[in-house]
Amino acid sequence: MKIPFYARHCTNLDEEELLSCLNGNLNTDGLFTKKVLSQLSSVYSDRGSRYMLTSSCSLALETALNMCNLSKEDQVLLPSYNFPSAANAVLKAGGIPVFCDIDPDTQNISLKDIASRITSKTRAIIPVHYAGISCHMDKLLKLASEAGLVVIEDAAQAINAFYKDAALGTLGEFGCVSFHYTKNISCGEGGLLLCRDRTDFEKARCYRVHGTNRDAFFNGECDRYTWVCHGSSTAVSELCAALLSAQLSSLSQITKTRRQRLKDYLNFLKPLEQNGYARLMAVPDYASPNGHIFYLRFASQTLRERIQSYLTGQGIDAKTHYVPLHISPMGKKFGYKQSDFPETMACYDTLLRLPIHTKLTREQVWEISEIILKGIRLYG
Repeated sequence: MKIPFYARHCTNLDEEELLSCLNGNLNTDGLFTKKVLSQLSSVYSDRGSRYMLTSSCSLALETALNMCNLSKEDQVLLPSYNFPSAANAVLKAGGIPVFCDIDPDTQNISLKDIASRITSKTRAIIPVHYAGISCHMDKLLKLASEAGLVVIEDAAQAINAFYKDAALGTLGEFGCVSFHYTKNISCGEGGLLLCRDRTDFEKARCYRVHGTNRDAFFNGECDRYTWVCHGSSTAVSELCAALLSAQLSSLSQITKTRRQRLKDYLNFLKPLEQNGYARLMAVPDYASPNGHIFYLRFASQTLRERIQSYLTGQGIDAKTHYVPLHISPMGKKFGYKQSDFPETMACYDTLLRLPIHTKLTREQVWEISEIILKGIRLYG
């Protein structure tokens, strides 16, 4: 492709940090894990030290759900327009995932649909901050508080993105962030779990190391460690932490560059919205995005398909996104029908993501935009 959809950001410290790690030892929770946790304190200062690295965001979600002590009939609300990780985490924790529709402006979970699906069996909500754009958290937290529900923020796409002045992932009882290779900050595979409550944090610390009190042992709080609760092995490797440390050293610049490319798209593609061919990605006043994704919602599936094909023919890699969970083979097992979530289906049909990364230039955004506008003249 002339302009790829994704390009990993490389820093001048990547190789240095990895070699330093290899020349040291690879023990779990070693020097590089500690260094990363210190670096993250500038982003998540209002969480104190109540956050931990995991080997994926999926495992962060699984850990958070395990802290909720779900029973077999307990329900957790989450958007159908979503990756399967959160639904799998609910199932693994013993609960039932209940899907919701999305808001047409942000593609985030619909507050109206949440309210209509809360029952006496509902225990938690997992909002996804799609494209690094925050859900309206004041309204969502009020709704959750009134119903006595736990909020687990799926902030996989939202490193260094904010709701008002609060970092995404710090507003709910739990927050989960991804460092997967497609994310703004990447170590190949990695995640972060944030906890509001100190008791939940201590339980999660045990869960992540096979259900043992290993951390207490290394902190000198006991003379040996043992099995104290159910658990798993979710700690990140030191090699991944070393790469993550290098990446975090460029977090501000990465975010700045990606935000600028997002603004460029919004400026160059205004004619699409003005003439009714597509809706531009919305950035609400309360949201400070991180430029993780830029997307368009075309007026029809046919137009989206034609423009995507035209872009591909010009060497531009553009992609759709999720297959809604409710129409997947697993979703159908839960009894959902395609017609259950009309806005989710409309998004599935019409959303197209455009390249956005730190290697993308303003001139390339202009080129992509001009190709789209030309395609509209041909096919619109």
